[in-house]
Amino acid sequence: MEFLKYLVSILVITDPIFAAILVAGLVDAKEVKAVAFKSSLTVFIAAMVTLLIGDGLLRLLGINLYSIKIFGGLLLLQMAFQMIQARAPKAKHTEEESKAATEKEDISIIPIGIPVLFGPGAFTTILIFKEEAAHFYSFLLLFLAILISTGVIYFIIRNSVHLAKKMGTTGVNVTVRIFGLFVGALGSQFIVDGVKHLWLQG
Repeated sequence: MEFLKYLVSILVITDPIFAAILVAGLVDAKEVKAVAFKSSLTVFIAAMVTLLIGDGLLRLLGINLYSIKIFGGLLLLQMAFQMIQARAPKAKHTEEESKAATEKEDISIIPIGIPVLFGPGAFTTILIFKEEAAHFYSFLLLFLAILISTGVIYFIIRNSVHLAKKMGTTGVNVTVRIFGLFVGALGSQFIVDGVKHLWLQG
């Protein structure tokens, strides 16, 4: 169950289906494979950097984990409300970035890898999961969830052209709304946990 929590949460927050639709609209079919590889590799590297040194950065800045939980929860709730309305979360991708992406020759790292796939929501979620890991086994499960998520992201973006044709606008909107429910639930849980611990600490 712990592994499924990590895996589903990462996939829902990165939302590779939304990224795939963007890729299908911006990239020629013959270039999709390269974009899928580079963008998924970017997500893996960003996730591993967060997993390995993210908590050290927080300690260096003197930031409490529970404060991050509350902020991260609020960020996820904002994303969730926008996803439920079938709109792209502004924390992941803005209109200005969309316009800039159409002018870039290579969109795989920026904006697809960061911030469309790995944005603030993914960063805070992995950071919180890492801090919650009580033992090495949990840490290993989180690593495996990141690794498998990266593989799923690659597969979905690799087949983005086919996916866009099959799902259509309605299918994509329904999927994004369902993902939004999961993101909202996760954000609410982070906020409750953060407030509870800060309250007990006085």
